[in-house]
Amino acid sequence: MLIRTVFLSLLVFLPLTSVALDVKQSRDGFSLEEDRDYASKAHYWGLLGGGEVTSWWSQNISRVMRTAVIPNRLPANTFERNESDWAKRLAEVTADTHLGTMTLAEAISDPRSAAKAMIVIHEGKVVFETYPGLRPADSHFWASVAKPTAALLIEQLIDEGKLSDSDKVEKYLPDFAGTALGDTKIVELMNMVPGTDTHDSAKTRQDPDSVATRYYLAEFDEAYKNGEVETVRDILRGAARTGPAGEVFEYSSGITQMLVFIAEAVTGRAWADAFDDRVWSHVRAEGALQMHLAPDGMAMAHGVVSSRLRDLARYGLLYTPYWSLVADRQIVSDAAMARIATPEYGQDVFMKGDGKRFSSYLGEIPVGNSRQWDAVYADGGMFKGGLFGQGLYVSPEKGIVIAYFSTVASSPLARFLRPLAKELSR
Repeated sequence: MLIRTVFLSLLVFLPLTSVALDVKQSRDGFSLEEDRDYASKAHYWGLLGGGEVTSWWSQNISRVMRTAVIPNRLPANTFERNESDWAKRLAEVTADTHLGTMTLAEAISDPRSAAKAMIVIHEGKVVFETYPGLRPADSHFWASVAKPTAALLIEQLIDEGKLSDSDKVEKYLPDFAGTALGDTKIVELMNMVPGTDTHDSAKTRQDPDSVATRYYLAEFDEAYKNGEVETVRDILRGAARTGPAGEVFEYSSGITQMLVFIAEAVTGRAWADAFDDRVWSHVRAEGALQMHLAPDGMAMAHGVVSSRLRDLARYGLLYTPYWSLVADRQIVSDAAMARIATPEYGQDVFMKGDGKRFSSYLGEIPVGNSRQWDAVYADGGMFKGGLFGQGLYVSPEKGIVIAYFSTVASSPLARFLRPLAKELSR
């Protein structure tokens, strides 16, 4: 336990900004010896700090974790391309990053960015695409960019009248009756304001006894203490109340998993099957969506999800008026989009908690977070990021989707999202 505490303490101060990775290696492939070595080190403690093990794991999760494969059931759409007018112009967009002021092209080529792939779509057309550390057909880790997938099934069930934002969790999950989370409303889960000790932060990740550390250990089938392996559901049932719900935005993967449990209870389907029926089977994707599973079969929709980068971009397009280019029906309703566009808890609640961190990360203060999206702007822009520098930005009105994949927590690419969107909106 002491070793783990010291290790996690070091992670808080780990100079991730100086990490440099040869991303070409992950594009060109690994040797047999490297595959075996990295696989043996792909445990929770070994992945938190980023680096070569994380870089390998983020493209090979199905080799070391249970995985539900959600197939692409429709012929893939073919994107029109308009790179001749835009690619050079976007490459020259500048942003102030922790690595200094640089152009997008410089940020992507800087090894400290560990930038593996990026795509920009404007009005349904590809205007920029690059794969310095990934082959286009390779699948990669979404990280927390996946969190809106859990929210999307809840949005659909709200649209269908099968549940309500104001309902308490215990209405659908009887085993949570009498617990802090059982007494929490669905809208409070959607917006990560539960007022419970489920917060996922640098501080909680350095505490081996925190709820956050325990539910991550459970997902990796690693013992919490005394050789016992818990389940995420059991851990969340034991979460305690820290204050009134609705007052502070506190980021939490465990809270996202509560949405998974609710969706399964209401649909009567395993989460991967429900997402297949309701979403992925209607997407004109190039490849399968890999939904990685905890040892007990729980779908880790909070982030342990993989797909091709273009398919992540297709998912982003579902939130725009250009959805018909990539799907055979509207999957994200106008009503759901209206709910996302207007944060229920506003900027004050956002900035009391993790909003400060996200605003610094993005370089611009949003209106707030909303329904599993990290940031929503007054002009409609929506952002969702991931732990190791993954990101998805959507500007619905302009039909802009930006998706990128890297493997360092301090990736500078997030600082380019708003400048790129503004350049495309001129």
